[in-house]
Order: sequence, then C-alpha cells, then structure tokens
Amino acid sequence: MFSLAELADRFGLEFSGEGATQLTGMATLADAGPADLAFLANNKYLAQLAATRAGAVILIPQLVHRCPVNCLVAEAPYVAFARISRLFDKSPAVHPGVHPCATVSQQASVSGEASIGPYCVIEAGAVVAAGVTIGAGVYVGHGSRIDAGTRIMPNAVIYHDVHVGENCVIHAHAVLGADGFGYAAGPEGWERVSQLGGVRLGNRVEIGACTTVDRGTLGHTVIADGAIIDNQV
Repeated sequence: MFSLAELADRFGLEFSGEGATQLTGMATLADAGPADLAFLANNKYLAQLAATRAGAVILIPQLVHRCPVNCLVAEAPYVAFARISRLFDKSPAVHPGVHPCATVSQQASVSGEASIGPYCVIEAGAVVAAGVTIGAGVYVGHGSRIDAGTRIMPNAVIYHDVHVGENCVIHAHAVLGADGFGYAAGPEGWERVSQLGGVRLGNRVEIGACTTVDRGTLGHTVIADGAIIDNQV
C-alpha cells in the first residue's frame, strides 16, 4: 500500500488531489476502484477518464483539469506506469540455495547467492553467477554461463556454449542454443551441417516464452543489450 504523495515523491512526480489517498494496486481506467491507480497514455481512452472510479490516475499535465479524481502528473504516463508497476508486482520471493532435487555437476560453478529450483540440471563447466534465479526444470548445458541477476523461468533449456548476460529474463520453455537448420544436398541425400557457434545474449535481454534462439553455424548468434523478443518467436 502506498499513498499518492509517497508515489509522487518516490518517482519525482507532481500530484493533484488528496496526497493521503491509499493505493493498493493498479487497474485500467474502466476497472479501477477507489484503491487502484490507473493511467491514461492514449487519448482514445479519454471517455473512460470521465467515468473512472480510480483512486488516482497517471496522466499528462494538460489533462489534469479533465480528471475527476486524484492525479499523478507525468510527461510520459506509460513510462511512469511501468516504473510504478514494479512496486505492486506479486511474483513470489526467491531465496538463495540449491533445491535438493536439483542436479548440479561438481565441475559447475554456482554462486551461493544464486537460487536453483527443483529438478534443474546444471552441467559440467557451467557458471551461474550471484543473484541468478533458475526456475524448476531448467537445463543449463556444458560450458554455458548465466551472469548476475538473470532470471530463468521454469523448463527453459540452455544448451552448451551459451552466454546469458546480466539482468536478463528468459521465460518458460524458451530454448537457447538449439541447432539452426543447416543441411547440404549430397549424392545420397541431405547431410547435416554441424552448428559450431554458440549463443551470446547481452545484458537486460528478455526472451519470451516458447521462443528459440538457434546457435550459429560458425560464429555465435548475438542478441544485443536491451533486446526484447516476444513469445513464440
């Protein structure tokens, strides 16, 4: 729970209305109640603003006079919404340690500040840095590296020779380092081309659920810092 004034102070915003108003969550303009914070980032929802029951609305300065409830005033309401949303995130807390049902090679290096979930497999030569969270059923292959602060959701597969940078998010059932589609037409049919490269993800990369990033045939497949790939790509 946060007061309107507290949110304004924390995020460097102005507010209009009753600063003591308590906000316990976030919702759309149409669905919000008196304890919810809503936002308006697109003028096509102006009609909903007039009828909203929200405890407060994040909006641009030019619309304050049209808002029937309390306001948080932001030049970029959607950015403000994104930042404030983290305060209301109900994702379960994680704790450092290796679950007893996980299988971690003695030749792997796993920080004591990492969290390794049940039924994970961490192969020889893999490196898992501090602050990494690896969900249930994740496979991390030989020689792969997961850098600090990265979160890997359940049942993702990280093949061998994959380097995931800092503060990345790999969603459930994503596959990093699978073979690309490489075949040569030979006299007796198709001959498979070995995929000799790896995968290199920069920092703050997000890979959507059920997405595959293939390894390169010779060089590495490289995903730059800050890239975001949606689900099922």
